[in-house]
Order: sequence, then structure tokens, then C-alpha cells
Amino acid sequence: MKDYKAHELSNIIPLMTDAEYQGLKNKIKEHGFQEKRPIFLYENKILDGRHRYQACKELGVEAKIEEFKGDTRTSALDFVILSNIDRRNLSPTQCAACAYEALPIYQSEAKKRQQLSEGRGKKGTQKIEYLKEDQGEAVEHAAKMFNANRQYIYDIQKMAKELSQKKFDTIFEGLKKDELSVSQARRELKKEKREAQRNEDRKTLKDIPDIKEALGKVKFPTITIDPPWDWGDEGDDDQLGRARPDYATMPFEEILKFPVADFADKDCHIYLWITNRSLPKGFALLEEWGFRYITCITWCKPSFGMGNYFRGASEHILFGVKGSQPLKRKNATTWFQAKRGPKHGKSGYSSKPEEFYQLVESCSPGPYLEIFARTQKEKRRDWTQWGNENG
Repeated sequence: MKDYKAHELSNIIPLMTDAEYQGLKNKIKEHGFQEKRPIFLYENKILDGRHRYQACKELGVEAKIEEFKGDTRTSALDFVILSNIDRRNLSPTQCAACAYEALPIYQSEAKKRQQLSEGRGKKGTQKIEYLKEDQGEAVEHAAKMFNANRQYIYDIQKMAKELSQKKFDTIFEGLKKDELSVSQARRELKKEKREAQRNEDRKTLKDIPDIKEALGKVKFPTITIDPPWDWGDEGDDDQLGRARPDYATMPFEEILKFPVADFADKDCHIYLWITNRSLPKGFALLEEWGFRYITCITWCKPSFGMGNYFRGASEHILFGVKGSQPLKRKNATTWFQAKRGPKHGKSGYSSKPEEFYQLVESCSPGPYLEIFARTQKEKRRDWTQWGNENG
């Protein structure tokens, strides 16, 4: 049997898996070549039947070969699709990848039609519109032929435009083999772009020593905030003789107006420290700052503290999300135990425990912004502090 190579148009359809090919080969071995489905040639190459042709060569079985009668590459491509799309179990991602690969052929035909329209006395701006319409027509036709999701095709086009050729080739190969979905590729690329921007923000924070100036140039993917509650506003003027804090406090109305949203990236996590009594106010703050409430994390303390009713032995952090940023890990729980941090100032105010920062770093991406931070002996890596005693 003469040695034929596969036509480039046939390669738009993904190759069979090893298991699929072995099944086809076994079927031909048992039943012989089915002459009702001959192998078709186009431009002296195999247009349809490359797997059957290879199996016949390996088995020494004679195959029926015919010439494709179509006269255009578009008709040849349509023939390949119609001959394979229904009997190959292609995923939605594979269909979109095939449609994308077929676009240059359909666009070429669309461009020919556009060029014919140029002789009709249309003005330049109208000619551009014709071209745009024809390109859209090509996508529509490819999506219809491959039964593909149009948005997936546009997503792949966007990747091709934004990525280096090497990067795109790697991703496209994964799409074609169904090792990677379009949605997964889109998420990975979004993740890479976000991390690149975060690295730029880290450089900005490092190069600009004035924190207030830097805050106007960067956005943070993770924010922690410990509002300096006014104790009178909280109704806690006299908690068993408890001393008032020696740092500046703010009434709730001022905290509510604090421009947290100006510091948040479009995809952002927030950790809002809140007292048991102030929980309702915490939900109002999240809503005002543009975050949706997700869950409450509880710090279980080793001993009880103050309280006119129950003696507090816990403190909470309201966790909120802006945009669509997932956690870095999937095994985080909603409580942790830790000793109180070192005390500062005359009031003996305790700083937040080290375990809290470890939790944030393990769950959320940096760089991190801590608003209304209390003094710490050492600056944490990848953290920017701004607040009562730090900015």
C-alpha cells in the first residue's frame, strides 16, 4: 500500500488516544476494512481516515482509497469535521480548540468575500466594518461546525494575543489533548497576571519609603484591619475598672468612612478584627467597604478577660471577599488557639498573636496591608503597616 501522509486539515481533529487507536485496530483485525467508509485523499494526502490507514498498514490489510471531490479548502475542512465530530467523543474544550485552529481557513474565505465587496463603492470606514463582520462570521461558522462554545473560542483568541508563542503553544497543546479546560487555563492566566502585578506593587512599596505616597500607587490583595473602637461608643466605659487604651480611638461613623476600598485590589481578602459586642457594626463595615461577608474566624484565648455580662475568652475576625479570590489552601478552619501577644503602652493593650499572621499568610496572597496596626518590634516580610503607631 502506498505511503501517504496526513493532510494538515485532518490534524485539526485531535489524534485518538492509545486506547482508542488499539480498539480501532482490533476491530479492523476482526472484521476487516469497511469499504462503505473509504479513506479520502486531498492534495495527495490523507484528508479523512488517517487512523484507519495506519492500522491497515500495520495489519497488512488493504484499504479502499478515494479522492475528495471538493474544490476549496473550506469544503475539505467541512468534510473533515462532518466525518469526525459526531463519532469522536470530543470535550467542549477540544471542540473550541479545533474551532480556533480552523479559524484561519474560514477567515480567509471571509476576507475574500470582503475584498469582493470593495468594488461596490463603499467608503473606507464601511470596508473595515465589513471585515469585522466577516471575522465574526468566521467564528460563528467554526462554532457551529464544531458545536463549540463561542466564548471559549474568543477566550483562546485572547490567550493567543496576550501570551508569548511558547507559552500559548504549551497551553493550546493541553487544550487540544483535553488535559486542560478553557476555564482552568483562564484561571491560571488570571492568577499569573495578578501575581505579576503584585510583584510590581512589592517593588513600589520597597522603592517609596513614605507609606502614604505608596498607598496611592498600589493595591493590596489582602487587608487586615483592627479598628480603634471608641469604648464609649461601644458602651464599655466601665468594664470592671478596665483602663482606657493609650492609642487614638475613632467613633464608628469615622471608621465607617475610612477609605479601605481605595487600598483594596479588585480581587481582595479582608480580615476585620471585631469584638463580640461590635459584631453588628462589623457587618456594616464590610458592606460599606465593598466586601461580601464569608465567615467568622475565632481566636480562642487561654484565659478570660473583661465583660459586664460574660467574661470574654474569645475574639473574632470577620473574613470578607471582594471579587473572586480563592484561598491558597483548602484545609483552613474557622478557629485557632493562641496566647495573647506582648502588651504595649500604659493600658496594657495586647498585640495580635503570631498565629493570626501565620493564618493570613497561609490562606491569602501578599503583599499584605495592616491598617490601624499597633507597634511591632520587627517588620514582617511582605507586610505594610499603617495606623495608630505605624503611619
